[in-house]
Amino acid sequence: MKKWLISGMTILNPDKTTEKANILIENGRISSVSNKSVDTNTSINVSGVISAGLINSHDHLLGNYYPKVGNGPYENWLPWDNDLKSSPVYQERQQIENRDLYLLAAYRNLISGVTTVSDHIPHFVAAPFYDILPTKAIRDYALAHSIASFALAWGDGIEAEYKKAVDNDIPFITHISEGFDSETVNDITTLDKKGGLGDHSVLIHGIAFSEKDMDLIKKKDASVVWCADSNMFMFNKTTNIKMLLDKKINVCIGTDSPMSGGENLLYEMRFGKNLYKKLYGSELSDELIYKMVTVNPAKAFRLYDSGDIREGNIADLIVVKDRGGSYINSVVSAELKDIMLVVINGLPAYGDVEFSSLFDSLGVKYQNLAVAGKEKVVIGDLKGLLKRINRAVGFKKEYPFMPVDI
Repeated sequence: MKKWLISGMTILNPDKTTEKANILIENGRISSVSNKSVDTNTSINVSGVISAGLINSHDHLLGNYYPKVGNGPYENWLPWDNDLKSSPVYQERQQIENRDLYLLAAYRNLISGVTTVSDHIPHFVAAPFYDILPTKAIRDYALAHSIASFALAWGDGIEAEYKKAVDNDIPFITHISEGFDSETVNDITTLDKKGGLGDHSVLIHGIAFSEKDMDLIKKKDASVVWCADSNMFMFNKTTNIKMLLDKKINVCIGTDSPMSGGENLLYEMRFGKNLYKKLYGSELSDELIYKMVTVNPAKAFRLYDSGDIREGNIADLIVVKDRGGSYINSVVSAELKDIMLVVINGLPAYGDVEFSSLFDSLGVKYQNLAVAGKEKVVIGDLKGLLKRINRAVGFKKEYPFMPVDI
């Protein structure tokens, strides 16, 4: 039985903070949150801010590589995809085993405090790799690639996939309104007619959403994923995020692949905040951003025991350096060096070298390495992975989202 205690920190939830509380973790879950002392063989005392693990609401793990590819703005996703697949960097990426691309993507998420990621790809592609990842990918989902007639043939069709989502209480995930051609701008109407719009729908991008579309999304209680950097890179436009938020639609944040989107979820939060101010001349609050990477995606993806810190929830946690402002801002403005500890399913997965004794006490094997110039420990063999990729492509590959010395 794995039982241990974190104490001394400020516990951050979207609705409140709790000073100097203790979190007891047993068998992968949060057993208690209180100010009472608890006797355990293993405990740590930390000075940072503890939060639920971050949730990246949109990525394509197989497509994680660098640099970005494209010469937009594009009319829709298809010409970008054509540019991608004809590029030299895509041919370079093809030299790497799928297993290693999945691992690279998972580590990219892990070191940025992401404990769960939505990997938008057919199950038969992803399933062989989910068990080897250092962070968690959502396994249970229904999907379509997108809505238009030129969509990739993912899943069994919108009607069947949405029924599967409702019957199994899992999310139905699709790209939507990702462009400006005559078909794509009508995606919401098409999706609704095909029986795919409802409270299990997770709608990615929505660049061409009209106010009428948003009213229908709100009525059907669907969720929307905002990938601001990817949208601006490919289309020089993003969804009307202010209107979505004003209408109280459940909005989440995703990175998309770094071949079109942001370096990681930390970067994406900062990018979205800066873009919002540029577009609307006002501040997007840290509180809203924080919800978009915790409780909002937990709702969207039907993760009923995730997204916040409470008794009975899965112990997916991060400890972030206290930056001296508000506790929420310490998370929303965090950089890679500020991620002090990541706990997944109740066990440490990544953190500052000072926490190596925690890994030892719980019998978790780890590797020492430097990330962004700071000594860290991580599960698995990240250094070996990067060496394999270097051998595959024939040179030392560097990525801004993986500043690791090997």
